[in-house]
Amino acid sequence: MFVRPPRPLWPFNGPASAVWPPLAFASLAAALRHSSPGLSLSIIDAPALHMGWRSLEAELNRLRPSYVAIGEEAVSCREGLRLARMAKGMGAKVIAGGCFFGHVPEEAIDTGLIDAVVHGEGELTLGELVEALRSGAECDLRRVQGISFPSGGGIVRTPPRPLLADLDALPMPAYDLLPVSCYGRGSRNHPDLAAIELGRGCFGSCNFCVLWRQMGRYQGAAVVPHLRTKSAERLLEEIRILTGRYRRRYLAWVDPCFNADPRIHAQLAGLMLRDNLRIGQSAWVRADAVLRDAASGALRSCVEAGLNEVYLGIERCDAGTLDGLNKSVAAGDCRSALRLLAREYPDVFTVGSFIYGVPGDTPEKIRELRRCASGLDLDYAFFIPLTPLPGTPYWRREMWDPTGEKFRRFGFLPGPPVQADGAELERALLSSYLTDWDGNRIRGWVRGMWHPQARKRSLTRRLLMRGCAFQARLLFESITGNHRENGMYIPRWYES
Repeated sequence: MFVRPPRPLWPFNGPASAVWPPLAFASLAAALRHSSPGLSLSIIDAPALHMGWRSLEAELNRLRPSYVAIGEEAVSCREGLRLARMAKGMGAKVIAGGCFFGHVPEEAIDTGLIDAVVHGEGELTLGELVEALRSGAECDLRRVQGISFPSGGGIVRTPPRPLLADLDALPMPAYDLLPVSCYGRGSRNHPDLAAIELGRGCFGSCNFCVLWRQMGRYQGAAVVPHLRTKSAERLLEEIRILTGRYRRRYLAWVDPCFNADPRIHAQLAGLMLRDNLRIGQSAWVRADAVLRDAASGALRSCVEAGLNEVYLGIERCDAGTLDGLNKSVAAGDCRSALRLLAREYPDVFTVGSFIYGVPGDTPEKIRELRRCASGLDLDYAFFIPLTPLPGTPYWRREMWDPTGEKFRRFGFLPGPPVQADGAELERALLSSYLTDWDGNRIRGWVRGMWHPQARKRSLTRRLLMRGCAFQARLLFESITGNHRENGMYIPRWYES
């Protein structure tokens, strides 16, 4: 049983699009179905079902799984450990993996709640691991590449597993095990949402990112970026299944960088246009690749096939800080790409991410960053505190908290400006939000709120309302001193 437990939700997403399908679970389940046909498989996506902890416990008691697989993000580590405790209490073996647990195997196993941790890509590993756990022999576990497990008071980490050479060889994700109709139901801007991957990995190696490490290739003891893609024909087949069998109407590409490879997304768009298959899409893209694709015609094909929402990791506006983050996209390319998108593709909604809290940051630099964002041709900008995720150079082992409570701060959201860590920077950011209304910022909001295209108007207005509500809450908490650990919210059904 793969389980995503009840968890806090991000405040900038509406209730209808707050939860994306757990594509990793569907892919892993499909691989297990292929390698271990005798296994009974299920996926419980509690947030999608609005299933609280009492209902989840009842379902676990009813089905009594032998193995429970978890894969939480840092911010929901507390929920992952709570689920592991519940599963262990029912006699299940607990397997953890993903971008968080895969980078803290010793700490996770030391809780006594985790029986094995899968590192990196798990489709081949998980099938072998389940068979080894079934046998109960440690020698079988030691033969499984890419795992950690407890042994004699210590922890064994086996050699890394080579990456899959051909992603087309993977079986189709087990969409039938997901509550597909729940995703994007009733959403105005992301209706009938589906998650899909074009490939895995990246050719960038930003210091703050764990995604390229999760999907990277081992070179000796070090992980290096490694990009792989599915073929355009395979991707078209997946889209046909999602749109035909499951009636999905919006594709959310989960790739760290959708346009890293210069060929596949263009080939796919060409196939979709050939077959008159147009569907709304969102994706994270590189600015320099946007410029490349504009010159080749690939960008136009992607937009005509339905790409209408792009996210760019801009991070900073000065070359020195970008170099310190090992960011390989120049600020000038971001400005040029956004200018091109605004001019040539005005109906595409553009979102930019910015990082603050890097070494050397001061309140004045934060205000400069905020003003810089207002001067770009962006539809929306959001600001992320530099987060010391496990696997990045900013992580320290002493940051580990076996209760998971401290990881509530790892939600990629500005915190209340009263916390000891980074309080000055948080105050500067909040102050800039409230007071820095220059001409660029005002024109940007007015342009978006009265844009000729209905979807762009809707997104702008909803994000403005949610952003104002979030900032108002931060201001209230800073005045009263009654603040939460992070800006995420606990849904009403959380304990139900």
